[in-house]
Amino acid sequence: MKMALRRVLCWILLITICMTALSLRPSAVDRAAGGVTVDLSFQEPSAIAGEIVTLKVAFSSFPSITRFGPIEIGYDNKYLEFVSAAIGEKLDDFEIEAETPEDSSIVKISAINSKAEEKILQEATESGASGETSARTGNSTLVFSSDEPVVAATLRFRINQEAGGEVKAWLGSLSGFRDSSLETVVAGAGANASLLVQAIVSSDATLSTLSLGSVTLTPEFDPGIFSYQAVVSKNTTDVAVNATAYNIKSKVEVQGGSDLKMGDNLVTVKVTAEDGESVKEYTIKVFRSDALSVEGLSIKDRDGNIYQFQTLPETIVIPSDFYQSTFLVEGNEVPCFQKDGVKSILIYVRPDDGKTGLYAYDQDAETLRLYEPGKMMLRPSRLLTVESVPTSVLVPEGFTPTKISYGTIEMDGYISKDKKTCIAYMRSEDGNAQFYVVDTQNGDFYPYQTITTTSNTFLYLVIVCASIAFVEAVIIAIMFYRRRHHFRHQAKPRRV
Repeated sequence: MKMALRRVLCWILLITICMTALSLRPSAVDRAAGGVTVDLSFQEPSAIAGEIVTLKVAFSSFPSITRFGPIEIGYDNKYLEFVSAAIGEKLDDFEIEAETPEDSSIVKISAINSKAEEKILQEATESGASGETSARTGNSTLVFSSDEPVVAATLRFRINQEAGGEVKAWLGSLSGFRDSSLETVVAGAGANASLLVQAIVSSDATLSTLSLGSVTLTPEFDPGIFSYQAVVSKNTTDVAVNATAYNIKSKVEVQGGSDLKMGDNLVTVKVTAEDGESVKEYTIKVFRSDALSVEGLSIKDRDGNIYQFQTLPETIVIPSDFYQSTFLVEGNEVPCFQKDGVKSILIYVRPDDGKTGLYAYDQDAETLRLYEPGKMMLRPSRLLTVESVPTSVLVPEGFTPTKISYGTIEMDGYISKDKKTCIAYMRSEDGNAQFYVVDTQNGDFYPYQTITTTSNTFLYLVIVCASIAFVEAVIIAIMFYRRRHHFRHQAKPRRV
């Protein structure tokens, strides 16, 4: 009886296992059917040297994909120059990244829908905790899905002047495709792309980019829209107009943007095509507001010191080549002064226990230092401040104090015995101080290697120890020699 019961139980267990396997098989078939093919195609059938063209990266379908990439896209780098990458219109929830390895003709693009993946993982965790079995099925309603072809990304390239005839783009390796079930989606390479470049004179007089630095344009820039508006603060007297033509041979002329008056100001960007006949004009009406308050706004440095923003006086004097701009502090726009190539900006503030004035503010290092015209020098991409030499730092041997004239600035420094090298002790924007060689002929500064007191002490100790060791070695050698000499010359017994 027990044997028969065991057989029945075995058959029931075997049937259960078979039914489970059969229920899982269709899911595997569906997964195989969820593969996609990636195709490339240029949006424009033809183009002219100097223009910007768009390469479309399309999927044959989009089975609830939550991430893809890197996708390698090769191109003729002799004729094409990569400009930018953007996610497809239907994939707004995705974040795209583009990587261009140095000295290569490849662009690697990757994209991910982070919010959807986090939501899917959260629901899967909750389902597992409640004993449900839907964790592997995913949630396709959280992400976009389509059985039709979908443009996943677009890449923009500028055609070089040397280009002519056919230029190509092709697919390399494909990886990283995953769907809402957090399973891998099979991807295969499809069609490559080619474009015919016409070597004729262009009549294109449109812009590919137009901006006023950090100032917002209304409406958002579009090559086919020729009229815009913008609003700047009271303390903004100049705006940086950046305009780039589609055709590199087009001529771009900018009028306005400086010495803004209160109220409306007109900025005009005139684009003349390569043929010299086609002309288009973009206009920006810049409204300079007469109301900007910095009262109550403050900023902290990395040490916790607080600096209160002050209203800019009418008589304020800013360094040469700096222009007025704004930056955000706690969501409020405040005035600043900046210079192209210099990381620090100048802001008008008053510390709790200091002097009101312009301070050099390094936003990365979160440091503020009082701007002193007679002590601060502008090195390319760096702001340096002359400081007194600390007692822990020795002036390099052979250098004597002197006054160094650098342009219109006279600073304290040191000069070598041969009168050929001048150095000054200066602090950079990141807070590091050291001696710099002042090259007055070339108008540049570069670090000078110096030896600190600590390193000198260590060197002296090494020399003393080495000397003692040498003397001890000499004494041991003398003693050994005398011992050996005595042994050789002592009387030896003779046999009779």
